[in-house]
Parts: sequence; structure tokens; C-alpha cells
Amino acid sequence: MPNEVYILDSIRLPIGKAGGMYKNTIPEVFTAHLLKHFLQKYQFLNENLGELILGNALGTGGNMARYALLEAGFSTENVATTIDLQCASGLKAVELGYNYLQNQNNECNKAILCGGFESNSLAPKRQYHSNDPRYVDEQTFYKNATFAPTRFGDASLIKAAENVAIQYGITKIEMMEWTVSCHKKANWAVENRFLNDSILAFNGTEKDETLKKDLTFERLDKSKTLNLIDHTNTAHLHDGACIHMLADVHFCNQYNLKPEFKIKAITQVGGMPNMAPMGPIWSVEKLLKDNNIDISAIDLFEINESFAVKPLAFLKHFNINASKINIFGGNLAYGHPFGASGAINLLHLVQAMKIATAKTGIVAIGAAGGLGMAMLVEKV
Repeated sequence: MPNEVYILDSIRLPIGKAGGMYKNTIPEVFTAHLLKHFLQKYQFLNENLGELILGNALGTGGNMARYALLEAGFSTENVATTIDLQCASGLKAVELGYNYLQNQNNECNKAILCGGFESNSLAPKRQYHSNDPRYVDEQTFYKNATFAPTRFGDASLIKAAENVAIQYGITKIEMMEWTVSCHKKANWAVENRFLNDSILAFNGTEKDETLKKDLTFERLDKSKTLNLIDHTNTAHLHDGACIHMLADVHFCNQYNLKPEFKIKAITQVGGMPNMAPMGPIWSVEKLLKDNNIDISAIDLFEINESFAVKPLAFLKHFNINASKINIFGGNLAYGHPFGASGAINLLHLVQAMKIATAKTGIVAIGAAGGLGMAMLVEKV
């Protein structure tokens, strides 16, 4: 029988805007700051770490998770892996940690650290090789990867978000209203210090850099463009990191640890690349079906907000109450550091479950290329 897997601890850095508080700090170093927290808090961890698994989408090259592990002072015997699933990278890292622990033949005496990190500030300039048919010239660099063959249509994320908005009849006004609501909820969470225990200060600050206290619909409306998808309903570029510590019941008992949350199920699905923001819908449908659960049984949802259209399409598709989604606000307010985003969404979900005394919660993400990922969490 598979081992049950628990979330023992979750911590993140304050989220910075590109060119902001982390503009001169390489991501391996600010991530090591988080890792040191675990090393100091759990002094037995250095000799009992199964693996560090971190997601990253923009990377400066190499196994960045390994660099961060060594920078933090972990033993060289410990192993680390860096993965890329774009916006779902951080949550995929948690899934890999979950699988490691769940499938141990015997009781596991190891913990897993998993999550993600990203630096838009220090994203390297990328250029196709001169033999690549996509190459233009030596002065031309690309910012966004190609997510699918052209026969699947335009798979760029902005176009895909536009496609989903049209399919669900979501207007620009609705999306801007969601953005404003997102900031209001995030500021409510900050004022009530709901996330304070899960944010580790960096260089003396624990404030997320992009929250706007005075954002109004009128202000947003004045800056909108003629495009359906634009800066008024899209998360911008950010830096940040988030790490979770996972273990099984044997490890918890061995070190007298009392987890509050259990990972019950995870699913990942694929769909049309040019409809990528539907990923949360696809993955939650499969998760509920595979586990014979009705959506009404889920208390809270955390839907990744790279675009406002994602949670709005989710609401319309499942016809659920908006009060169940992103109760602390989402990525549109806090930021969307790609490789870390899924791990941050999970952290916000479990913190929200504490405040709302919720029993069950789902975090769901749509990723570039037409992928969806969802995780079901239960309060112990």
C-alpha cells in the first residue's frame, strides 16, 4: 500500500518584481536563503534528505538546484534536481517528491525538499543557433520559447488566453474587475498577517513588491489597451522562491513532527496547446473523476493567475462560488515567478485552509504547451 505523504513545512521569499529587490542576486543565492531556514530549523535534515527538487523555467544553465543546495551549506552527499514544466514547475517538483515518498518499499527515513525558484531579473538573453530555421540574426533574441508545432495553431500564451476568454464569453471588464478584486483580497491578507509565518524576510524585508493598495477599476481602465488580453489582466514578470518539506508518517513519528496537511492525490493532463489556460479545468475534472469526488466536497481552490481568464473560466465551467477561489488573492497581485509559482500557490492554499478551517483544498495550474496539473490537499 502506498505511503501517505504529509506537508511538514512551507516557506517562501517575498516576491519581487523584475528589476526590483533581487536584481543583483542570482536565484541560487536567494533560494539558498530559504534552504538555510530548513537546515537550521531541522538540524537532522542534512543527514536525512532524500532529495531537493526545484522547478525553474528561465534558468541560467546547469543544475541550479544543486548549486543552491551547496550554497546553503548542505552536505555534498545530498542530491538535487532541477526541472522545467514552465508555470507548473514548482507544483511538478512537489509531485516528484510525493512520488518518491509514496513509493518507498519500506518506511522512509528521508524527507524531501521541493518547490521552485525563478529570476526574471537575471534571465539570460536567448538566441537560436544560426542553423535553426527560427534564427533571425545576431542581434535578435527571443523571450518566449516555442510551445508546440505550428499545426496546433498559435500556442503563445497571450493568444491562448484570448482563445479561452472568447470560448467562455469572458469580457475585458470581468477580467479587470477580477484583477482589482485580487489586489483587495491580497491586501486584506497582508493587513491580517495571514501569510507572515510563511514568508522568510530577505535583506530585511518581508513585503511582496508588487501589491497595490490603491488599485481601482477606474485606474486600471485608464491604462487598458484595445487588446482583450493585456497588462490589466495578466501577471507581470517576477522573482521569487518557495520550498515545501514533505515526509511520510514514519519520518514524522521518528522526529515527533505533527503535520497539518496531507497530499491526497495529484493529476496531470494534456490538452490543446492553444487553449493552455484551460489546464486547471482539465486537471481538476480528471482529479475529481479519478477519486470519485464531487466538486461540492472541496472547500477551497487556489487557481494559478498568470491570467485573470484562468480563474474566471474555472468559475464559469464548474459553476461554483467565487468566494472559494484564491481567498488571499492570487498571482495577479503577489506575482508570478514562473518556476516558483505552483509551489507558492500550494503554500497559499494551505495557509488559507488554516484560516478558513477548511478540510479539503485543490491547487490547479495551466501550463504553456497545453498542460494542466492539480493537487488535492486534506487537513489532518
